Amino acid sequence: MIRTRLAAGLLGAATRRSALYRAAIRRFHASALTQQQLGCFTAVDTSWEWLKDPENPRLRRFLKLERNYLANQLSKPKFRKLERAFNVELRNRLLREDFSIPECIGKYEYFMRQEPGENFPVYYRRLRSAESDATATSTKKEVVLNQNVEPSLNHGFQFVSGMKISPDATQLLLVMENDNEQCQAVLRDLKSGNLQPLTDVTGIKNVEWSSAPPPKRVFYYTKVDAHGRPFAVYRYNLATHAQELIYEEQDEAFFVDVSQTKDARFVLINCNSKNTSEIYALDGQNIDAQPQLLRKRETGTLYFADHAAGQFFIVTNADGALNYKIATCQWNAEAKSTSSSVGQWETLVSEHEDVKIEDVDLFEKYLVLYERVHSVPRIRVCTLDERSDANTPHYIPLPKEHEICRVSPGVNRECEAHRVRFQVSTPLVPEIVFDYDMKNRKLHVLKETELTDRSLDLKRGRGKATKSSFDPEQYVCERCHVPSMSSPGVKIPLTLIHRRDITLNGQNPTLLIGYGAYGTNLEADFELEHLSLLERGWVIALAHVRGGGELGLQWYQAGKGMQKRHTFDDYVSCTHHLLDAGFTNPKRLAGKGVSAGGLIMGHVANECPQLFQALIMKVPFVDILATMQDPTLPLTVHEYDEWGDPSGPKVHEYIQSYAPCDNVRENQVYPAMFVTGSLNDQRVQFWEPAKWMYKMRKVQATLPKHDKRLMLLKMTEDEGHFGGGGRLEQLEESAMEIAFLYQALNLPFRPR
Repeated sequence: MIRTRLAAGLLGAATRRSALYRAAIRRFHASALTQQQLGCFTAVDTSWEWLKDPENPRLRRFLKLERNYLANQLSKPKFRKLERAFNVELRNRLLREDFSIPECIGKYEYFMRQEPGENFPVYYRRLRSAESDATATSTKKEVVLNQNVEPSLNHGFQFVSGMKISPDATQLLLVMENDNEQCQAVLRDLKSGNLQPLTDVTGIKNVEWSSAPPPKRVFYYTKVDAHGRPFAVYRYNLATHAQELIYEEQDEAFFVDVSQTKDARFVLINCNSKNTSEIYALDGQNIDAQPQLLRKRETGTLYFADHAAGQFFIVTNADGALNYKIATCQWNAEAKSTSSSVGQWETLVSEHEDVKIEDVDLFEKYLVLYERVHSVPRIRVCTLDERSDANTPHYIPLPKEHEICRVSPGVNRECEAHRVRFQVSTPLVPEIVFDYDMKNRKLHVLKETELTDRSLDLKRGRGKATKSSFDPEQYVCERCHVPSMSSPGVKIPLTLIHRRDITLNGQNPTLLIGYGAYGTNLEADFELEHLSLLERGWVIALAHVRGGGELGLQWYQAGKGMQKRHTFDDYVSCTHHLLDAGFTNPKRLAGKGVSAGGLIMGHVANECPQLFQALIMKVPFVDILATMQDPTLPLTVHEYDEWGDPSGPKVHEYIQSYAPCDNVRENQVYPAMFVTGSLNDQRVQFWEPAKWMYKMRKVQATLPKHDKRLMLLKMTEDEGHFGGGGRLEQLEESAMEIAFLYQALNLPFRPR
């Protein structure tokens, strides 16, 4: 399987939500910050270095003040009532029990169960059988991993970021990650259950087994540098505990990863910057193998590889294929060079102008392409034999009602299989698991996730589950194309989800979500918390702005670097469409952005605050100029290709023109804001949201009372960019966000 992340780079969108920050509850008598407390925001700051030091007393005082103010607001009767009500509602919708369809790997089938009341799923396996039903009771199943009951897994680490089964299926290699994204390898014996932390394999990012048979137990791992960049690949021999440096990347713009090909024949060393790739192959059967170059890096050329049927299959934008094409390449077993390519590439599937290849699943006899046509997902199947033409494929017939959806490939580890598994979800329908028989061309539904309602809070441990009252048929999920207000001829895809009986009277509360960076798609996916809004008449809107990947590489390139302003212009164009079409009005409009999406929120807060009543900014990238001027930070050099290098005057001036922290307006009435950050965040430094809120407080201090808005900063100390905790903590955070929206928009709460 080629997990390409085409044009998205290695470290793009933030996708996991933060856990609720449990601040110590300390009440203030005043309902807002007092004048004495606001006094700390009236000084003129010529240096922000104090804000970047977690141990600085001034910073600590500021964060303590914000923490106490947040606790005070959360403890107010109305806010507390809203948060608790939505938290109970979300928990009652949550499936107490869930399971995955078994995935076959070797002689075992692996599956997952979500047990009642547990934060983390439990992973099982059993010997393969004719029937693969994870719901069946079987005494033969064995636990592979249960993070809920194994304290040694949680001691100093918060979650498992990766797991790999050994070739003989006797060992499990885990990558354990703590909240600030520091990782260590842990080995589990699947027969005895014993856990062995590999204390000499720390500061890592990923692991991959060699396919050499026992007793030649070897795996590869990537090592990170002081800035968190995966820069080197080591080979680790479990028999001798010897380690050997296999590859080291000198260019700080490149990140390194390791992966195993679908047929387990090779281990690949993948080197990627934001716009350039280079791959080395290691013979998986040879524990002393040396890397062999597939193709030398060329600036602007991205490629991603897999191997089956005796040849490499390569997804690439080479030769101007902006939407990507598929090429093949033969392996030269005699080649020894690490500086010359193994062979010539031959085009197998040509590029199509309106069809973007996003991912690939490779089998012995089939090639499955996950595509996007005019922003709509599609799956293409090509037969790999001499009698077939890969350019004349057939397509998997997805249900028409699920056209606006997210398609996710399954594990699909069996190279010889003639079935491909994938999942489909929409903003109104949770995950549906499909198997498609590529030989007989038949589509099978394996699992449909059902929503449930419960009459009691799950914390009480009782309450009968019933079928959910949410009826997708009563709602609409549609996509329109909004003309750009700044670029004639450009139309921005805008996904709209709302009740069928909506009245376009300008009174509907609306949440407009944007991201637009790294070529990452803003997926039309199912979000449990959105149901609570939709049932109460909200409109959920997804702005697929330039800088994202929905319309291919050109769409991405039109919203990066010196064209970044297109991202903001597109979001504002979508905003005006919602207002002009009668969906909502500025008093009932809220925006939301995560990470790079928070950059959009900061920009519109400065440039057009009158359009929004509230903004949710989660780990927002708002001090972009300061970050991109500091090459010692983890991602700065790597992201020059995304944002530009401000050491040059033109780029510096351009970034400064839109950077939120550099364009805060004095005496301006800003929308209400809910801002999050973390002291352990390695991607968006904690001082970015802190600096933004500090500046907001200074503006607030100059305004009359009737112009002050609710401003909340939730700064955690023990989470990273992607948050922490399990599913219950994630729901608590979602409940807090919804409560904030109701408070900021001054909406009456009504039960479902």
